[in-house]
Amino acid sequence: MVFDRLFTQNRILETAMQATQYKNQVILNNMANIDTPNYKKKTVEFENTLSKAIEETKKTGIDHMGTVMPNIKVSAKQNSTTLDGNSVDIETEMIDFYKNSTKYDFIVNSVLSNSNVTNTVYSTFK
Repeated sequence: MVFDRLFTQNRILETAMQATQYKNQVILNNMANIDTPNYKKKTVEFENTLSKAIEETKKTGIDHMGTVMPNIKVSAKQNSTTLDGNSVDIETEMIDFYKNSTKYDFIVNSVLSNSNVTNTVYSTFK
């Protein structure tokens, strides 16, 4: 049914939106700590976890989609640290923030598109 598909898509998009928001928070935190001695860059990975959750919904349905928890990793790259032990590279963080924000914008536009379809279908059967 059309509504089932839309609700499944919206649930997945909602999860992706939350994960991209969280990733941006971590990136901004890295940028805020650019001058903090011994601060280690943190990264967020959620794409693989989200893909696995989506695959699981194909088998068991959206009601069984578990919570997608982004993985936070602390940078282990010692060669990129500054003299004060900080491993944040501001240029890399800015690029990551831009890429992630672009993903977020795409997800928001997808949610809005689904909302328009839902409204159209609803008004048709009114």
